[in-house]
Formats: sequence, structure tokens, C-alpha cells
Amino acid sequence: MRINSDDKMKIFGILAERYFIDNGWKFFSVSKGAEKLQKISEDINTQHAAYPSITRDWYVQNGGSRDIHLADSWDELKAVVGFIKTSPNAFDYFVDTGEIKAFCILSATKELEPGRIEIILKAQEAGIRTIVFLANVPSEMDASVLQIRKSEC
Repeated sequence: MRINSDDKMKIFGILAERYFIDNGWKFFSVSKGAEKLQKISEDINTQHAAYPSITRDWYVQNGGSRDIHLADSWDELKAVVGFIKTSPNAFDYFVDTGEIKAFCILSATKELEPGRIEIILKAQEAGIRTIVFLANVPSEMDASVLQIRKSEC
């Protein structure tokens, strides 16, 4: 059975998430979380406008959405949200390993496309780290269907 590229990416995502969970990392999917992150950023701005004596950093650190955005400061959240806005399809995950925070790219090879390398360099210039999760997902897998008859049970 041939595995198409969309299914391959889903399998990559499952492998990556299992790896992150097994290693105790916090993470969010950029494709699934980009809109949420933008909304969180806007909500913090709204709250800060209503109560300017409370810093944006306080809202970032004490808000109920901290598990979603993983940021420790307003500047960090703003940088991540801004980067996702300018390059929404460049990265697959944002991870917090406990030691570093970084965008994560899923790949089957160490050889990345020139466009991705350019975006990685831009992220590094913005002070955002990048990691690559490497996995080998085959293009074909064996599969079959067996019929069970009543007499075989």
C-alpha cells in the first residue's frame, strides 16, 4: 500500500508528538495553534489597554493560556506570534524542552530545502532557535484484510 505525502506528514506528527511526550516536552502544533496564538496575543493587548498598570509580561506569565503559548514574556510571545504570521507554513511545532524553546521542523532527511534554510536563518536572527525532528516513514507499507468465518472462531 502506497502512503501519500499527506498521510506521511500525519505519521510524522504522531511520531514527533510521541517523542515530545516521552521526553517530557511541552509543545504545540503551529498549524493547529496559529490562530489561537494570535487570539491570545490580541487578548493580552486588550487586557493591557484596559488595565495599563499591569504589564503584558504579567498577563503572559499568569494567564490561563500559558500552557498553549509556552512563553515567559511578552517579547517572547510577540516574537513567536510575529514569526508564525510571516512564515505560517515554515514550521511544524513550537517546543519547550525545559532547557530551550524552539520551532521544530519535521523531516525525513537532514537536507532541507533552500527556502526552509532561509527561514531558519531569519528565525535565528530574531533569537528563535530551530530544531529538526528526523524520522523515516516508508513510502509503502504492507497491509491486508482477512475475513473471519464463523467456523474459524
